[in-house]
Amino acid sequence: MNSRGRVLIAEDQALIAALIEATLDEEGYLVTTVHSGSDAIAALGGSTPPFDVLVTDIRMEPGPDGWTVAAAAREARPEIAVVYMTGDSMAAWRARGVAGSVLLAKPFVPEQVLAAIAGLLEGRADP
Repeated sequence: MNSRGRVLIAEDQALIAALIEATLDEEGYLVTTVHSGSDAIAALGGSTPPFDVLVTDIRMEPGPDGWTVAAAAREARPEIAVVYMTGDSMAAWRARGVAGSVLLAKPFVPEQVLAAIAGLLEGRADP
C-alpha cells in the first residue's frame, strides 16, 4: 500500500495520541508520534523526507505549546498542513493559529482528524 503522506502527531495524552495514530495508520498514513512540544520540534527538524501534516495539541506539558510547534513547522516547511486539537483554547485560534490551519475541539472522533487532514491536503494540491 502506498503512503497517503507523513504525519507527525504531537499529543501529551498517550491514549488520545494512540487513538489518532491507529486511525491514521489504518488509512495508510506514515505516522510518527511524540509526547511533547520539544520532541515535536526536534522531529520536524530531523525528518527526511519531511512531514506533510502536523497534528498538534495546543496545551502540552512539558515544553513548547502547539502554537509554538506549528509556527516552527511552518518556518521549516511553509506548505505543511496543520491540525490543532484543544479542549480549551478555541478562542485563541484566530489570533495564534497559523494560516490555513484547522482546529478540532476535544472531544472529537478520529474520523474528524481524517476529514481535516484530507481537506487540508486536497486544498494544498489545488492549482
